[in-house]
Amino acid sequence: MSMTNDARAAAAAAALRRKYDLGHAPINDLTDLVEGRMGIDVAVLEMDQGLDGMVIQDPETGQRIISVACTTSMERQRSTLAHELGHLELGDFAQDGVIRCGVRDDEEIRADAFARHLLAPREGLLDFLRGLGRAPGSVTEADLSHAVRYFGVSPMIILIQLDRSNWLAPGQMDGLSTLSVGRLAARHGWGDEHRASQRKAQMPQPPMRIVAEAMEAYENNLIGLEAVAGIRGMSAAELQAELDEYGIHPKPVAAPLKRFGRRP
Repeated sequence: MSMTNDARAAAAAAALRRKYDLGHAPINDLTDLVEGRMGIDVAVLEMDQGLDGMVIQDPETGQRIISVACTTSMERQRSTLAHELGHLELGDFAQDGVIRCGVRDDEEIRADAFARHLLAPREGLLDFLRGLGRAPGSVTEADLSHAVRYFGVSPMIILIQLDRSNWLAPGQMDGLSTLSVGRLAARHGWGDEHRASQRKAQMPQPPMRIVAEAMEAYENNLIGLEAVAGIRGMSAAELQAELDEYGIHPKPVAAPLKRFGRRP
């Protein structure tokens, strides 16, 4: 008997968590996991309206890059990154190695489920609520706010996990599903933190590996400051001020040896 989309996605998310020894805890820095530990480039870019992310894998070299859109919602950005990672983990590729967006097929449904299970695993979520003294049917709006902040996901992701674990009281899904992250944050004391995360999610960010390689080339006098600034998406003057602050400069170029004496 074949696995359902949700079961297959949950198994893939659990396998990734085991591989990187994540347990059931929140993934506080998803980009660091994807770039630093998995070796997949991540870029945050300005994208056309309606496009949240995309993933490309070179079928010959295996090089992979995930691009996600600048947005006003850090939770949405994290979910998009996890969704695209799900495509990679589940092997959802077209012939040319590009994931097609905009079609709600099984691949998209599985990738959504993968993101949900990766970012807010049921075991971790239920343990978290038990730690707050909660039991099935007793979850409150404040509990939802705590869980959203703790796992860094949308209220709907938390609610789906709770609903499928039979932890919501009858009719509670309808009552809580209209709540936004912003309302929960403002109502329950973490509005400043939420606004800071919004500002960060709107900032373009090139892949860390590419920036590191560009900086190495700059320090070794292989490329100029303007090239690095272009990769960073900032002016050369802004970058120069940043590098001066931290004492980062190109290595001195050795002067050519002078010859003395009369040529024959």
